[in-house]
Amino acid sequence: MSAADRNHLALRAARGDVGAFSSLVQEHSGLVYRVSLRVLGARDAQDASQEVWIRVWRNIKNFRGESAFTTWLYRITMNTCLSVRQKESRRDDRQYAGEVPYLAEPPGGDADPETQALNSERRVEIEAALEHVRAEHRAALVLRHMEGLSYAEIAEVLDVPDGTAKGWVSRGRAAMLVALSKENGRNPDGDGQ
Repeated sequence: MSAADRNHLALRAARGDVGAFSSLVQEHSGLVYRVSLRVLGARDAQDASQEVWIRVWRNIKNFRGESAFTTWLYRITMNTCLSVRQKESRRDDRQYAGEVPYLAEPPGGDADPETQALNSERRVEIEAALEHVRAEHRAALVLRHMEGLSYAEIAEVLDVPDGTAKGWVSRGRAAMLVALSKENGRNPDGDGQ
């Protein structure tokens, strides 16, 4: 589906066309879930995805087509995920200090068991390392390196200047690398100790 088609569907949904909205949900539910999973982890991704679509439905009347529908959707998804992380962080500080969430396995393919195990292990390491990255830096990092957005698109989604988006991606990458190094028992300065 082209960007113009998506915007046309979104504008129809903004006028109350439930069928158009349903088509948007069907077309983009994977994107919303994928971003939610990468920002929040498996424990909260499904609930956050549902919350995103509730927010989209409530606010679709405000979509004017001035930006691409997917950019607008990324913004709502990121704002929802950041809100969930803030609430969870406050709750965790009060109740569950030190608890590690269960990380579910994604549906498997036909790769050999050794490759699957290594990929799964690496994915778990990355998800755990992302937990140590500040929320806005993690959001920018996910959008850049996992969703493939340009810095200009990230800036638009997160409603920050281009330079800020670049800085957040860079700081997020650095924080994640430090966390990965610590998890693997290496000094982030590279001397192995």
